[in-house]
Amino acid sequence: MSNSDNIKTQFLSKLKIYNSLEQVTNGLLSTLISNKSIEIHSITSRVKSESSLVGKITRTGKNYKDLSEITDVVGIRITTYFSDHVDLISEVITNEFQVDKDNSIDKRQAISPDRFGYMSLHMVVEHSTKRTKLPEYKTFKGIKFEIQIRTILQHAWAEIEHDIGYKSKAQVPHALRRRFSRLSGLLELADEEFFAIRNEIEGYKSSLESNITENPSSVLLDLDSLESFVNTNPDVIKLDKELSQIFNADLIESSRDSFSSTLNYFNALGVNTIEELKAKYEQTTPYIPKFLEHWLGDAPNYGEINKGISLLYVAYVYLGINDKPHLYNIFLANVNFGEGANIEIPEKIRETMRNISI
Repeated sequence: MSNSDNIKTQFLSKLKIYNSLEQVTNGLLSTLISNKSIEIHSITSRVKSESSLVGKITRTGKNYKDLSEITDVVGIRITTYFSDHVDLISEVITNEFQVDKDNSIDKRQAISPDRFGYMSLHMVVEHSTKRTKLPEYKTFKGIKFEIQIRTILQHAWAEIEHDIGYKSKAQVPHALRRRFSRLSGLLELADEEFFAIRNEIEGYKSSLESNITENPSSVLLDLDSLESFVNTNPDVIKLDKELSQIFNADLIESSRDSFSSTLNYFNALGVNTIEELKAKYEQTTPYIPKFLEHWLGDAPNYGEINKGISLLYVAYVYLGINDKPHLYNIFLANVNFGEGANIEIPEKIRETMRNISI
């Protein structure tokens, strides 16, 4: 029996084990990465098809003698959002698997700079001795497989380039090579910029609480500053708690979508800084509990309300104090209360404000 026939026979006899290895390891990696709070785009995996295996072992220049020499029968690809997450995930894999360093390759260092889409980290690993002592892993003992880690932009470039039909630089028409190289460089720059922007956002968020306290006029009202204001400002926290009692409801974390809607209508009403938002709170807070007594009528039981719910009633009372048609129109254009709200909301606010004698 030839080597290729022998390898194909081994493969078919172990196919069930390879399929199990792929599925179990995919799930394990998902759990390990999630436990480290690393957000990724995707984990995909596959077992080589018989035809793909045959193509590999019969390729010119290859002389495989045994199936164990082929380390990518099972392949797993982890696609990250940011370039630094490649190394974080590599560390997780190094700690949890037995790494074959001789067959692993960091193509970020080894490959030509104009091959951006292929600058991924390829790790050849097998399950650790400790893990293969467990009943559900014992059949995987000694089986090597490949884990590829790359960013989403590297993945997109590689997929597009592959779809165009070129597997190496030598295959690209000479007139197009410079354009491929330039585009590859642009995507690499974009990868680095996304990483830098993420770090800048994290720095901005970490400084918000102190900036809001010390210099609120310098903090523009945006999604992050609004969320920080709601979660850290003592007056907002106190008012939200009072409203939770009025609503007979528990306070729960608010979604980013909810904050986004709130941001839209405050920006539309001309509130552009945290200092201006604080001023609206100071102007309206004394009236809000009384306003709600008349607004809600019988004692409600909502079960749960979002943190920051006071923002809505700050807007209501602000509109009632100013009572200008154009402000109502601006506000209602930026909320979604459904059909009829353009008439019902202003009238109900006016009526409620009359009842509390403002």
